[in-house]
Amino acid sequence: MPHTAHQKYLIMIELTKIAKVYRKGTEEFQALQDLSIKIEKGDFVAVTGASGAGKSTMLNVIGGLIKPDSGTIKFNGKDIYYHNSRETVEYRKRNVGFMFQQFHLMPYLTVLENIKLACFENDQLNNIERFLEKCSLSPLKNKYPHELSVGEKQRTAFVRAIITNPKILLADEPTGNLDPENSRILMTLVEDHHKKGGTVILVSHDPLTSQYANSSILLEKGRLKK
Repeated sequence: MPHTAHQKYLIMIELTKIAKVYRKGTEEFQALQDLSIKIEKGDFVAVTGASGAGKSTMLNVIGGLIKPDSGTIKFNGKDIYYHNSRETVEYRKRNVGFMFQQFHLMPYLTVLENIKLACFENDQLNNIERFLEKCSLSPLKNKYPHELSVGEKQRTAFVRAIITNPKILLADEPTGNLDPENSRILMTLVEDHHKKGGTVILVSHDPLTSQYANSSILLEKGRLKK
């Protein structure tokens, strides 16, 4: 969407000329190149593109997980990689929630314990029961991941991602392993987080999932396709 001068203060995330190359031995893969994007506060952005287009790398760069080789990523006007790694970790902890297709739940921790891992304030711990109830997980809070269905695992991952009320929710193919009904349940929860003011950036190949977004980004070979 166009950004005029009077809208400038709304920009939450700004990527400028981002490049990232992965190297394995003598081989190189250009994951991102000359990528410049602005995302406004409160946006729900669907990121699409073929496999290898750079979608996951873009999420990881925004989330403070992968430092780009060149370019800048600004959050509320501040470069998240400019200072030391401790500040990048603090940015990630206080502002970003992550959801992945593979859930990444700790197998030896219960549902409740997995969610507690993300908390860093008492208020967040106090909100867990409310979110468990909202996501129909209360009866399962003492179960381990191997005792859960696929949909229950992803709802657990969702609660873990948003329990800190992150300003940015990064979702990488969150419905990739779900059937249509569980996809609908999960996306209703994500949409509710967005309606409450959260900024959502979601990678998906599912057209139905993308319909929840209010804007979209198409990547091709690490570049923004216009």
